Amino acid sequence: MIRARMTPLWLAALTLTWSGHIAARTETPSPAAEVVRTVYFSALDASGAVVTDLTAADLSVKEGGKDRAIAAVQPATAPMQVAILIDDAGIGAFQSAAAQFLQVAQRHGVFAISVLNPQPAKLVNYTADGEALKTALGQLGQRGRVQPDGEQIIDAVSDAAKELQRLKAPRPVILVLTTNGETLQSTMADAALSALKASGASLNVLYAAGLNLGRVLGDGPRQSGGFVTSTSGGTTSGAALAKLADTLAHQYVLTYTLPDGVKMNEKLQLTTTRKGVTLTAPNRIPDK
Repeated sequence: MIRARMTPLWLAALTLTWSGHIAARTETPSPAAEVVRTVYFSALDASGAVVTDLTAADLSVKEGGKDRAIAAVQPATAPMQVAILIDDAGIGAFQSAAAQFLQVAQRHGVFAISVLNPQPAKLVNYTADGEALKTALGQLGQRGRVQPDGEQIIDAVSDAAKELQRLKAPRPVILVLTTNGETLQSTMADAALSALKASGASLNVLYAAGLNLGRVLGDGPRQSGGFVTSTSGGTTSGAALAKLADTLAHQYVLTYTLPDGVKMNEKLQLTTTRKGVTLTAPNRIPDK
């Protein structure tokens, strides 16, 4: 059940993260110092359960094809900043599923919810307040048929990424729930993927089975370290989102260093020597 308010400990942690931990994805202590890079990733075993005991010895990281020194690997505890985008043509297909996602994820972050009508309209800004989120969920039921527009979801992803970058969100996440998909040959795709990379957000997509995804909803999750899942609706959607919430809640945070004078590169490769473990990490990261 969604909690009505944050505990004092959570509020203190949230305030520290947003105001005191201004960590975009890169920290540069001084022009001559090593550059420290931060990456969030998930680890699942062969059964799809989260893996919680990885260490630096289990991992290797390459940036721009070059091995980089891992400074630390630990469970991620910083609050997530999650932009939820609902694209359901007004039929209310994801109301219950979104509630299940929040039920699992709420104590791990703050959430903004937007619905496409077909232009995106924000129902609630970033918050962990249970009553505010409950009110927004109440507006996700059947709303009358909305004519889908495949360009609008691309624009919504781009805008969410830009907002998260402006907010300097340290652990940004975008979640798209769609029954319509995107315009497959959109001229907006490059700009949206660039905004996604610059924000450092992971893009996660739950889509109706049978849709053909384009470059943003199809390639964006792989590039950003997110998940993409098809669903037939109903309880299937709720179970998939509850599992996604649990996976995100059990992410790792990895930091690694670049030698003095080495320029940042957008290409990242994270691998593990642990058998049966699958890592989900970005392969494109900010290079500025």
